[in-house]
Amino acid sequence: MSDETDRAIVAVVLAAGQGTRMGAGQNKVLMRLRGMPILVHTLAAFEATSLVTETLLVAHPGEVAQCQGLVAEFGLAKVVGVIAGGATRHQSEDQALAWLRRRIEAGEIDLVLIHDGARPLVTPDEIAAVISESRATGGALLAAAVAPDETLLLTTSDGQALQTWPSDALALAQTPQAFDARKVLAAYDAARADGFEGSDTAASFARAGGQVRVVFGPPSNLKVTTPDDLHRAEAWLESQSKPSR
Repeated sequence: MSDETDRAIVAVVLAAGQGTRMGAGQNKVLMRLRGMPILVHTLAAFEATSLVTETLLVAHPGEVAQCQGLVAEFGLAKVVGVIAGGATRHQSEDQALAWLRRRIEAGEIDLVLIHDGARPLVTPDEIAAVISESRATGGALLAAAVAPDETLLLTTSDGQALQTWPSDALALAQTPQAFDARKVLAAYDAARADGFEGSDTAASFARAGGQVRVVFGPPSNLKVTTPDDLHRAEAWLESQSKPSR
């Protein structure tokens, strides 16, 4: 088998949801952010990350052709395929791994990254940091620190507080998440056999015994879910475009 420098690093970008909380009547990742679809901003970050070899886009079944058109329109050369996703995030991840299975089993793919298409502000440096950490441990994810003046509670359905955690013991999980390709494929095979669906890729990977390390990044790597998130993303991009004094 060739060494890791000859093997692919594949970024899977998930864009199969519809984002009903946005209330826009369309898939939120197709909405415009400073003149380009949110999804294009997301894919462009992986285009600009030299360590990423290729990108696989998982689209809503009714939007595959539209997403293929965006890939061609914006010259996203690393996108090697646009496939239909499933009814849930986990199912979309499983379908992406199935599409990559032959190459993973042949040892052609080193790492698989999973990223939410609705996180358009991720940077190449953040992506590279997660890749580096996952090579050391087998799995890594980007996360943001909880604000130091916040405390999180575990509560019952009727509002009773059961447990508290200080902010320095917690992190807000984000994407990208990166994993050893063979190990994450095996984790999803096990999840399918057991009827398990994880809240994110790391949950399924850890369930199968994998180690996942946290790479802390800035809170700017937000997931665009509501109109307020879109305004925040616009403001952040505007601030980045202003010349420093």
